[in-house]
Amino acid sequence: MAITKLGNTKSTSRAINYAEKRATVKDGLNCDVEYAKSSFKHLRALYGKENGIQGHTIIQSFKPGEVTEKQCNELGLQLAREIAPDYQVAVYTHNDKEHIHNHIIINSVNIDTGKKYQSNKAQRELIKQKNDEICREHGLSVPVKTSILRYTQSEKGLLENGKTSWKDEIRQAVNIAKSQNNDFESFKSHLGSLGIETKLRGSTVSYLHPEREKWVRGKTLGADYELGGIENEFTRQTESTKTNDWDKFEQDTEFRRNKRIKETERNVDEENDRNRERSGHEKSEDRPIVKRTRRLDGGMEL
Repeated sequence: MAITKLGNTKSTSRAINYAEKRATVKDGLNCDVEYAKSSFKHLRALYGKENGIQGHTIIQSFKPGEVTEKQCNELGLQLAREIAPDYQVAVYTHNDKEHIHNHIIINSVNIDTGKKYQSNKAQRELIKQKNDEICREHGLSVPVKTSILRYTQSEKGLLENGKTSWKDEIRQAVNIAKSQNNDFESFKSHLGSLGIETKLRGSTVSYLHPEREKWVRGKTLGADYELGGIENEFTRQTESTKTNDWDKFEQDTEFRRNKRIKETERNVDEENDRNRERSGHEKSEDRPIVKRTRRLDGGMEL
């Protein structure tokens, strides 16, 4: 099951720094991933598109145990070829949680025309559609649940025009933080590293965007960003970890049981061998002694 979370960034360098630092596998489309930051920057400068949104981001997460790190990265590249064939794309694979996931960063400028990548409603639906098709092609499960979001009319207008509001940037940061932590304090700390302040009063969670002066409550962003939605994700993470731990315990138990069986069989075989040797020795002692004699010329036996 691959879940995609979409966003954009005003600094591809910052996004790449975060993704590259934790990557176990990385690769690029239409660029050398080792020089992605400078390549992205050079292309934007070439077309005079250095202001505003610099890139678009996708987090592509897979169900635990469905893919290896290498397979995950290849699936990320396949998705990139489907949705942004004429753009520079860097794909970074992380395994720092139980679910392996990709951080996909798309440069905002088309390599041939210089036109900006359009992250409108139709394109976002295309990404989800192509992601599901890739999952089915490789025999992976496809998610059926979508996030519960609340958008204002002004936000919907921005989305229709391919733009993202500051509230959506908070949503994206929360999605990242809650998918990689299983308690509120570490979740809060992670959000802080992404530039989002968090406070909890009773059961009310509020967030502060670095470019805003006013806090926004989680319920304004949607049910997934309230305390209940966040804690549900923590529970899912913990249960998944417990399941993995229990599977490991069962495997270890089975290994130890088989080891004891083999040791017992070996001890029985060794005891049987000793018994056979002892039995053979006792039979040899009970056999009548045959006296060896020789006959002399005179007929006497000695």
